[in-house]
Amino acid sequence: MGADPRSGAGHGLVLVRRSPASVSRWLRRGLVSVTVAPYGAWTGITLADERARSAAPYDVGLEVLAARPTPWRARPSIGLFDVHGRAAISVHPSGPRSRHQWVVWEPRRGVVETPDLARLRLTTLLSAAGADGRVREEALAEVLRSGHGTPIDLLVTVIGLLGLPGKELLLRGDAPGATDVEPSVRGVLAFDRLVAEDASHRADTERLADGGRR
Repeated sequence: MGADPRSGAGHGLVLVRRSPASVSRWLRRGLVSVTVAPYGAWTGITLADERARSAAPYDVGLEVLAARPTPWRARPSIGLFDVHGRAAISVHPSGPRSRHQWVVWEPRRGVVETPDLARLRLTTLLSAAGADGRVREEALAEVLRSGHGTPIDLLVTVIGLLGLPGKELLLRGDAPGATDVEPSVRGVLAFDRLVAEDASHRADTERLADGGRR
């Protein structure tokens, strides 16, 4: 459906536990055009365009997709991303106050420390995928410890191990029954306005702190 965003910008897939129709309003309130595909209990979401509609520096579509919180009624959600030479896997657990949790992997190194991100426990990932009791935690840990292959190799292996859908959406940006969802122009303009106002406020504050010399 959507134009293939795989022009060096990386790959990304978000899986949510809602139907495409039930998350379309949330997606329209976002900043980036996405392709959405039904997978039974799951809905897969990937980029339809590598650039978000918002102004720079918030126009990197993959970063926008990865960072956006999932509505609590659509949780748990799972994100799988190949970005900046790394694989990143996230889970937004169930519950209205839950936080995004992350594990980041690099070729030849395996899992790397990311102090600025909440650490994803493997038991949380297994539970979110519905794979606890079916997949051993040690089997998943062994995959993540290995530094072999590329980030996309790692993500495809994890999808297969956990029995998750969406591999073709991750790799090719398309799948049977997929449709595109465009963000609301009004919402994007409102976001850009808030960012500009915040930048202006910070600049004024810095000038005042500097005695008005700027």
